[in-house]
Amino acid sequence: MDEHRFRELEQKRDTVGLTADEANELGRMMAEREGKEYGNARDRDHPDALPEEPGEHKPASVPELDEMREQRDVRETEEKAS
Repeated sequence: MDEHRFRELEQKRDTVGLTADEANELGRMMAEREGKEYGNARDRDHPDALPEEPGEHKPASVPELDEMREQRDVRETEEKAS
């Protein structure tokens, strides 16, 4: 592991913040240090997601959620303009 890069990312995290890619990079490095497997939030189910039962609706994927949020924002903007 590149210790210089690790320290650089830690410092940036604590000051100006990290991009999503940098956060993933730092997370992988931290997991590597601890001998653990790394997975980011997009790889996991939402903690409030209910277990899927036969015939039940499957939780939306991240891209589907992003699209729903964007559509909601557009509707809210149109309603305010009316």
